[in-house]
Amino acid sequence: MGLQALRGTTDVLPNDVTRWSAVEHTARRLARLYGYQELRTPLIEDAALFLRSVGETTDIVQKEMFRFEDRGGHEIVLRPEGTASIVRAYLEHNLHKTQGFVKLFYLGPMFRAERPQAGRFRQFHQLGVEAIGSDAPWVDVEVITLCVHILRECGVTDAAVWLSSMGCRDDQATSAQLLRERLQPDLAKLCKECQARFEKNIFRVLDCKHPTCHEIAWKVKGSPFVLCDQCQADFDTVRRGLTAANVPFDDTKVFARGLDYYTRTVFEVRAKGLGAQDAVAAGGRYDSLVEDLGGPHAGAVGFATGIERLLMAQTATAPAPSRRGLYLAIAQSTLLQEAFRFVQQLREQGVIALMDYDGKSLKSQLREADKSGCRFVAILGETEMTQRAITLKDLEQSSQQTLPFDTFVATVAQQAKSRECH
Repeated sequence: MGLQALRGTTDVLPNDVTRWSAVEHTARRLARLYGYQELRTPLIEDAALFLRSVGETTDIVQKEMFRFEDRGGHEIVLRPEGTASIVRAYLEHNLHKTQGFVKLFYLGPMFRAERPQAGRFRQFHQLGVEAIGSDAPWVDVEVITLCVHILRECGVTDAAVWLSSMGCRDDQATSAQLLRERLQPDLAKLCKECQARFEKNIFRVLDCKHPTCHEIAWKVKGSPFVLCDQCQADFDTVRRGLTAANVPFDDTKVFARGLDYYTRTVFEVRAKGLGAQDAVAAGGRYDSLVEDLGGPHAGAVGFATGIERLLMAQTATAPAPSRRGLYLAIAQSTLLQEAFRFVQQLREQGVIALMDYDGKSLKSQLREADKSGCRFVAILGETEMTQRAITLKDLEQSSQQTLPFDTFVATVAQQAKSRECH
């Protein structure tokens, strides 16, 4: 076999692009409906950005980043996630000074050198939302509601929101000490990585996939996080807000997000059909990240979902795409120039217009017209040239009409656009 795509990467073929485009269109439409603006960041970033934000003890930094030196000896990475890049851009372009509270979303590829598995690739694609510049728990409510709204409209209907709070940094310091005391008797039973995490970042033990570590870390039921009065009040507000928004959630499940920057509200959306790693979307609040990267205090909250995993989790049958555009078939190749003139005029009017350039038989062209998904088919032959009129067939309505040459383009354009609007 010849050259193939690298392991952990995949080609999105034309038949699949339709589903991808539908997800991207839905995400953009709903994000803008909620007041979020799109921001695009580079695929490559300074390695220090993720060391300072994601955390040196996380799997992303220790195992999964594509990390290398450029020709000048500068260490760069292919971005493994979107939040740190968005915050870097927020600070670099002084959005904290010119706009204060900003609501942003992004779509694009991310890269992690992890073992490929179902729905997880070395190049994968995320859509995410970040609201930066507010400590209000109602922003958490909005972000989670938007996340659920996007998933639902993209066909992910069999999913559950897991909701929790990791508390503020002071709460986490208290919780870390209590967790160390609880795990100390079993320290020798933990894997070598978790033994190293014990002092550096005890919460990473909660996220370990090793069965023994997981059993030890979670043998005490209930959340490992202790909340101060303010964090508890904020969490209560989030729960009330989601209830008011008719967003079901489960706040009894115990889990921890794996990145260092999370504080207070965290959530995951668990969907069926994804195997053991069943989170289709996840996020939470990261109130200290802007400050950690050299900016002022700015409360922030966001989420991300992997498009590949979202497509795997779709449970609603997507409606069949409606037929669009026109296929102009010609009875003989001598009419190609006249046909192309019509086709190009239609394209300039915003109508999808197709035709054959290779001299296929009329029968073959009509088969191609049906497979193309075009709604209209027109035939141009010597009779049509003599009568200066074209018979237009509507394949969806099973109807036809005869149009003079001089009104053909305008009439088709009007009918195509009016029917697409409906």
